[in-house]
Amino acid sequence: MKYDRWKSISVKCLGFMRRRLVLVALVCASVLLLTNLYGAIFGAMQTKGTSNCSDGWYVTGYYAPREDELPGIVEEIYVERFGNQSFSQDFLKEIRTEGWGITRFGWSLGYHSGGWHRSDAGPLDAAGNLLTDGAIAIDRAVIPRGAEVHISTLPHPWSSKTFRATDIGNGISGQHIDVFTGTGSNAEQETFRITSDNNRVCYASKEAAYLVPYGE
Repeated sequence: MKYDRWKSISVKCLGFMRRRLVLVALVCASVLLLTNLYGAIFGAMQTKGTSNCSDGWYVTGYYAPREDELPGIVEEIYVERFGNQSFSQDFLKEIRTEGWGITRFGWSLGYHSGGWHRSDAGPLDAAGNLLTDGAIAIDRAVIPRGAEVHISTLPHPWSSKTFRATDIGNGISGQHIDVFTGTGSNAEQETFRITSDNNRVCYASKEAAYLVPYGE
């Protein structure tokens, strides 16, 4: 009787161990599968967000002139939705080239689509967003919109800046980047200082921001 009882206990223990082993094996297999799946997804995202670098880029600058720095003969123009206004001719000439300027009243005047426009927020990019130092105009067939761009060959401090490809402009085609340098005469001088050929440009699309796993 003792032998039968011990035999029964042994069989039960063996069955219990087998079930535990099967459970452990299933857990391990699930962990391994999830790890491989995460690695595949992460690897694909990493490839998608890889920086692209190339040489031979032409870099120019654009800025917003200030009317109080460009006094002179006054010219009357029609500003959409605001009627006739008078401004310095030299100021208007600069805006026709640069896109936007800061009037003596403090609001911004822009020239596009064949007409004059007012912005109380400040100079705007092609999408109607506020222009900030470091915004760049690009050819979207070459650099995707919103990409982060570095131009290591520019003079300091521009060489260490991270630019954001948010704007487009007339004449910006192929390997050409136009950097917004700010407002006023000092910003104008910066446009001359950074204008150069054969620059090295590296950029990464917005997807690169998702490469770091959560919690790291």
